[in-house]
Amino acid sequence: MSKEQIFEKAKELADLIAMSDEKKAAAEASRHLMEDEEASALISNYNETREKKLAEFEGKEPTKEEIEEVNDFLQGEFNKIMENEVIKEYVKASRIFEMTLTSMDNIIKQGVAVDDGHSGCSGSCSTCGGCHH
Repeated sequence: MSKEQIFEKAKELADLIAMSDEKKAAAEASRHLMEDEEASALISNYNETREKKLAEFEGKEPTKEEIEEVNDFLQGEFNKIMENEVIKEYVKASRIFEMTLTSMDNIIKQGVAVDDGHSGCSGSCSTCGGCHH
Protein backbone atom coordinates (compact mmCIF):
# COMPACT_ATOMS: atom_id res chain seq x y z
CA MET A 1 0.00 0.00 0.00
CA SER A 2 1.38 3.42 -0.92
CA LYS A 3 1.90 6.30 1.46
CA GLU A 4 -0.83 8.23 -0.38
CA GLN A 5 -3.32 5.39 0.22
CA ILE A 6 -2.42 5.30 3.90
CA PHE A 7 -2.91 9.06 4.20
CA GLU A 8 -6.27 8.76 2.46
CA LYS A 9 -7.35 6.09 4.96
CA ALA A 10 -6.13 8.30 7.81
CA LYS A 11 -8.25 11.15 6.44
CA GLU A 12 -11.26 8.80 6.24
CA LEU A 13 -10.68 7.79 9.86
CA ALA A 14 -10.41 11.44 10.91
CA ASP A 15 -13.73 12.16 9.17
CA LEU A 16 -15.37 9.22 10.96
CA ILE A 17 -14.04 10.41 14.31
CA ALA A 18 -15.31 13.92 13.58
CA MET A 19 -18.79 12.47 13.02
CA SER A 20 -18.68 10.19 16.08
CA ASP A 21 -21.16 10.49 18.93
CA GLU A 22 -18.27 11.14 21.33
CA LYS A 23 -16.97 14.07 19.27
CA LYS A 24 -20.48 15.50 18.87
CA ALA A 25 -21.09 15.24 22.62
CA ALA A 26 -17.78 16.95 23.41
CA ALA A 27 -18.50 19.76 20.93
CA GLU A 28 -22.01 20.25 22.31
CA ALA A 29 -20.72 20.34 25.89
CA SER A 30 -18.07 22.86 24.85
CA ARG A 31 -20.72 25.03 23.20
CA HIS A 32 -22.86 24.91 26.35
CA LEU A 33 -19.86 25.85 28.45
CA MET A 34 -19.08 28.87 26.28
CA GLU A 35 -22.71 30.03 26.37
CA ASP A 36 -23.24 29.59 30.11
CA GLU A 37 -22.33 32.82 31.90
CA GLU A 38 -22.11 31.23 35.35
CA ALA A 39 -19.80 28.45 34.18
CA SER A 40 -17.62 30.89 32.25
CA ALA A 41 -17.36 33.16 35.30
CA LEU A 42 -16.46 30.25 37.56
CA ILE A 43 -13.68 29.17 35.22
CA SER A 44 -12.38 32.72 34.80
CA ASN A 45 -12.34 33.25 38.57
CA TYR A 46 -10.58 29.93 39.11
CA ASN A 47 -7.92 30.79 36.52
CA GLU A 48 -7.35 34.24 38.07
CA THR A 49 -7.09 32.75 41.56
CA ARG A 50 -4.67 30.09 40.30
CA GLU A 51 -2.47 32.69 38.60
CA LYS A 52 -2.41 34.88 41.74
CA LYS A 53 -1.48 31.93 43.94
CA LEU A 54 1.29 30.85 41.60
CA ALA A 55 2.55 34.43 41.25
CA GLU A 56 3.14 34.52 45.01
CA PHE A 57 6.01 32.10 44.45
CA GLU A 58 7.54 33.74 41.41
CA GLY A 59 11.28 34.01 41.89
CA LYS A 60 11.13 31.92 45.07
CA GLU A 61 11.86 28.32 45.82
CA PRO A 62 8.71 27.16 47.66
CA THR A 63 8.99 24.58 50.39
CA LYS A 64 7.30 21.22 50.07
CA GLU A 65 4.71 22.37 52.62
CA GLU A 66 3.97 25.55 50.64
CA ILE A 67 3.54 23.52 47.45
CA GLU A 68 1.17 21.14 49.22
CA GLU A 69 -0.79 24.06 50.69
CA VAL A 70 -1.22 25.70 47.28
CA ASN A 71 -2.12 22.38 45.65
CA ASP A 72 -4.72 21.67 48.35
CA PHE A 73 -6.17 25.17 47.99
CA LEU A 74 -6.36 24.95 44.20
CA GLN A 75 -7.85 21.46 44.34
CA GLY A 76 -10.52 22.78 46.70
CA GLU A 77 -11.28 25.64 44.33
CA PHE A 78 -11.39 23.23 41.40
CA ASN A 79 -13.78 20.96 43.31
CA LYS A 80 -16.06 23.97 43.85
CA ILE A 81 -16.30 24.75 40.13
CA MET A 82 -16.87 21.06 39.39
CA GLU A 83 -20.17 21.34 41.27
CA ASN A 84 -21.52 23.29 38.30
CA GLU A 85 -23.49 20.91 36.06
CA VAL A 86 -22.39 22.56 32.78
CA ILE A 87 -18.71 22.28 33.73
CA LYS A 88 -19.21 18.74 35.00
CA GLU A 89 -20.82 17.70 31.71
CA TYR A 90 -18.05 19.38 29.69
CA VAL A 91 -15.32 17.58 31.63
CA LYS A 92 -17.14 14.25 31.34
CA ALA A 93 -17.73 14.56 27.57
CA SER A 94 -14.16 15.74 26.97
CA ARG A 95 -12.71 12.83 28.94
CA ILE A 96 -14.82 10.30 27.05
CA PHE A 97 -13.70 11.75 23.72
CA GLU A 98 -10.04 11.82 24.82
CA MET A 99 -10.27 8.20 26.01
CA THR A 100 -11.73 7.26 22.62
CA LEU A 101 -8.82 8.94 20.83
CA THR A 102 -6.31 7.28 23.17
CA SER A 103 -7.87 3.87 22.54
CA MET A 104 -7.70 4.39 18.78
CA ASP A 105 -4.10 5.54 19.06
CA ASN A 106 -3.24 2.39 21.03
CA ILE A 107 -4.91 0.19 18.41
CA ILE A 108 -2.86 1.83 15.66
CA LYS A 109 0.38 1.58 17.64
CA GLN A 110 -0.22 -2.10 18.41
CA GLY A 111 -1.10 -2.76 14.78
CA VAL A 112 2.15 -1.34 13.48
CA ALA A 113 4.45 -2.49 16.29
CA VAL A 114 7.50 -4.35 15.06
CA ASP A 115 7.50 -7.93 16.25
CA ASP A 116 11.15 -8.77 16.75
CA GLY A 117 10.41 -12.14 18.30
CA HIS A 118 11.52 -10.92 21.71
CA SER A 119 8.37 -9.10 22.76
CA GLY A 120 8.02 -9.08 26.50
CA CYS A 121 11.64 -10.12 27.04
CA SER A 122 12.69 -9.14 30.54
CA GLY A 123 16.36 -9.57 29.72
CA SER A 124 16.67 -12.36 32.24
CA CYS A 125 17.12 -15.82 30.75
CA SER A 126 15.99 -17.35 34.05
CA THR A 127 12.42 -16.21 33.38
CA CYS A 128 12.51 -16.86 29.65
CA GLY A 129 10.16 -19.26 27.95
CA GLY A 130 12.67 -19.97 25.25
CA CYS A 131 13.47 -17.19 22.78
CA HIS A 132 16.80 -18.88 22.03
CA HIS A 133 18.79 -15.71 21.41
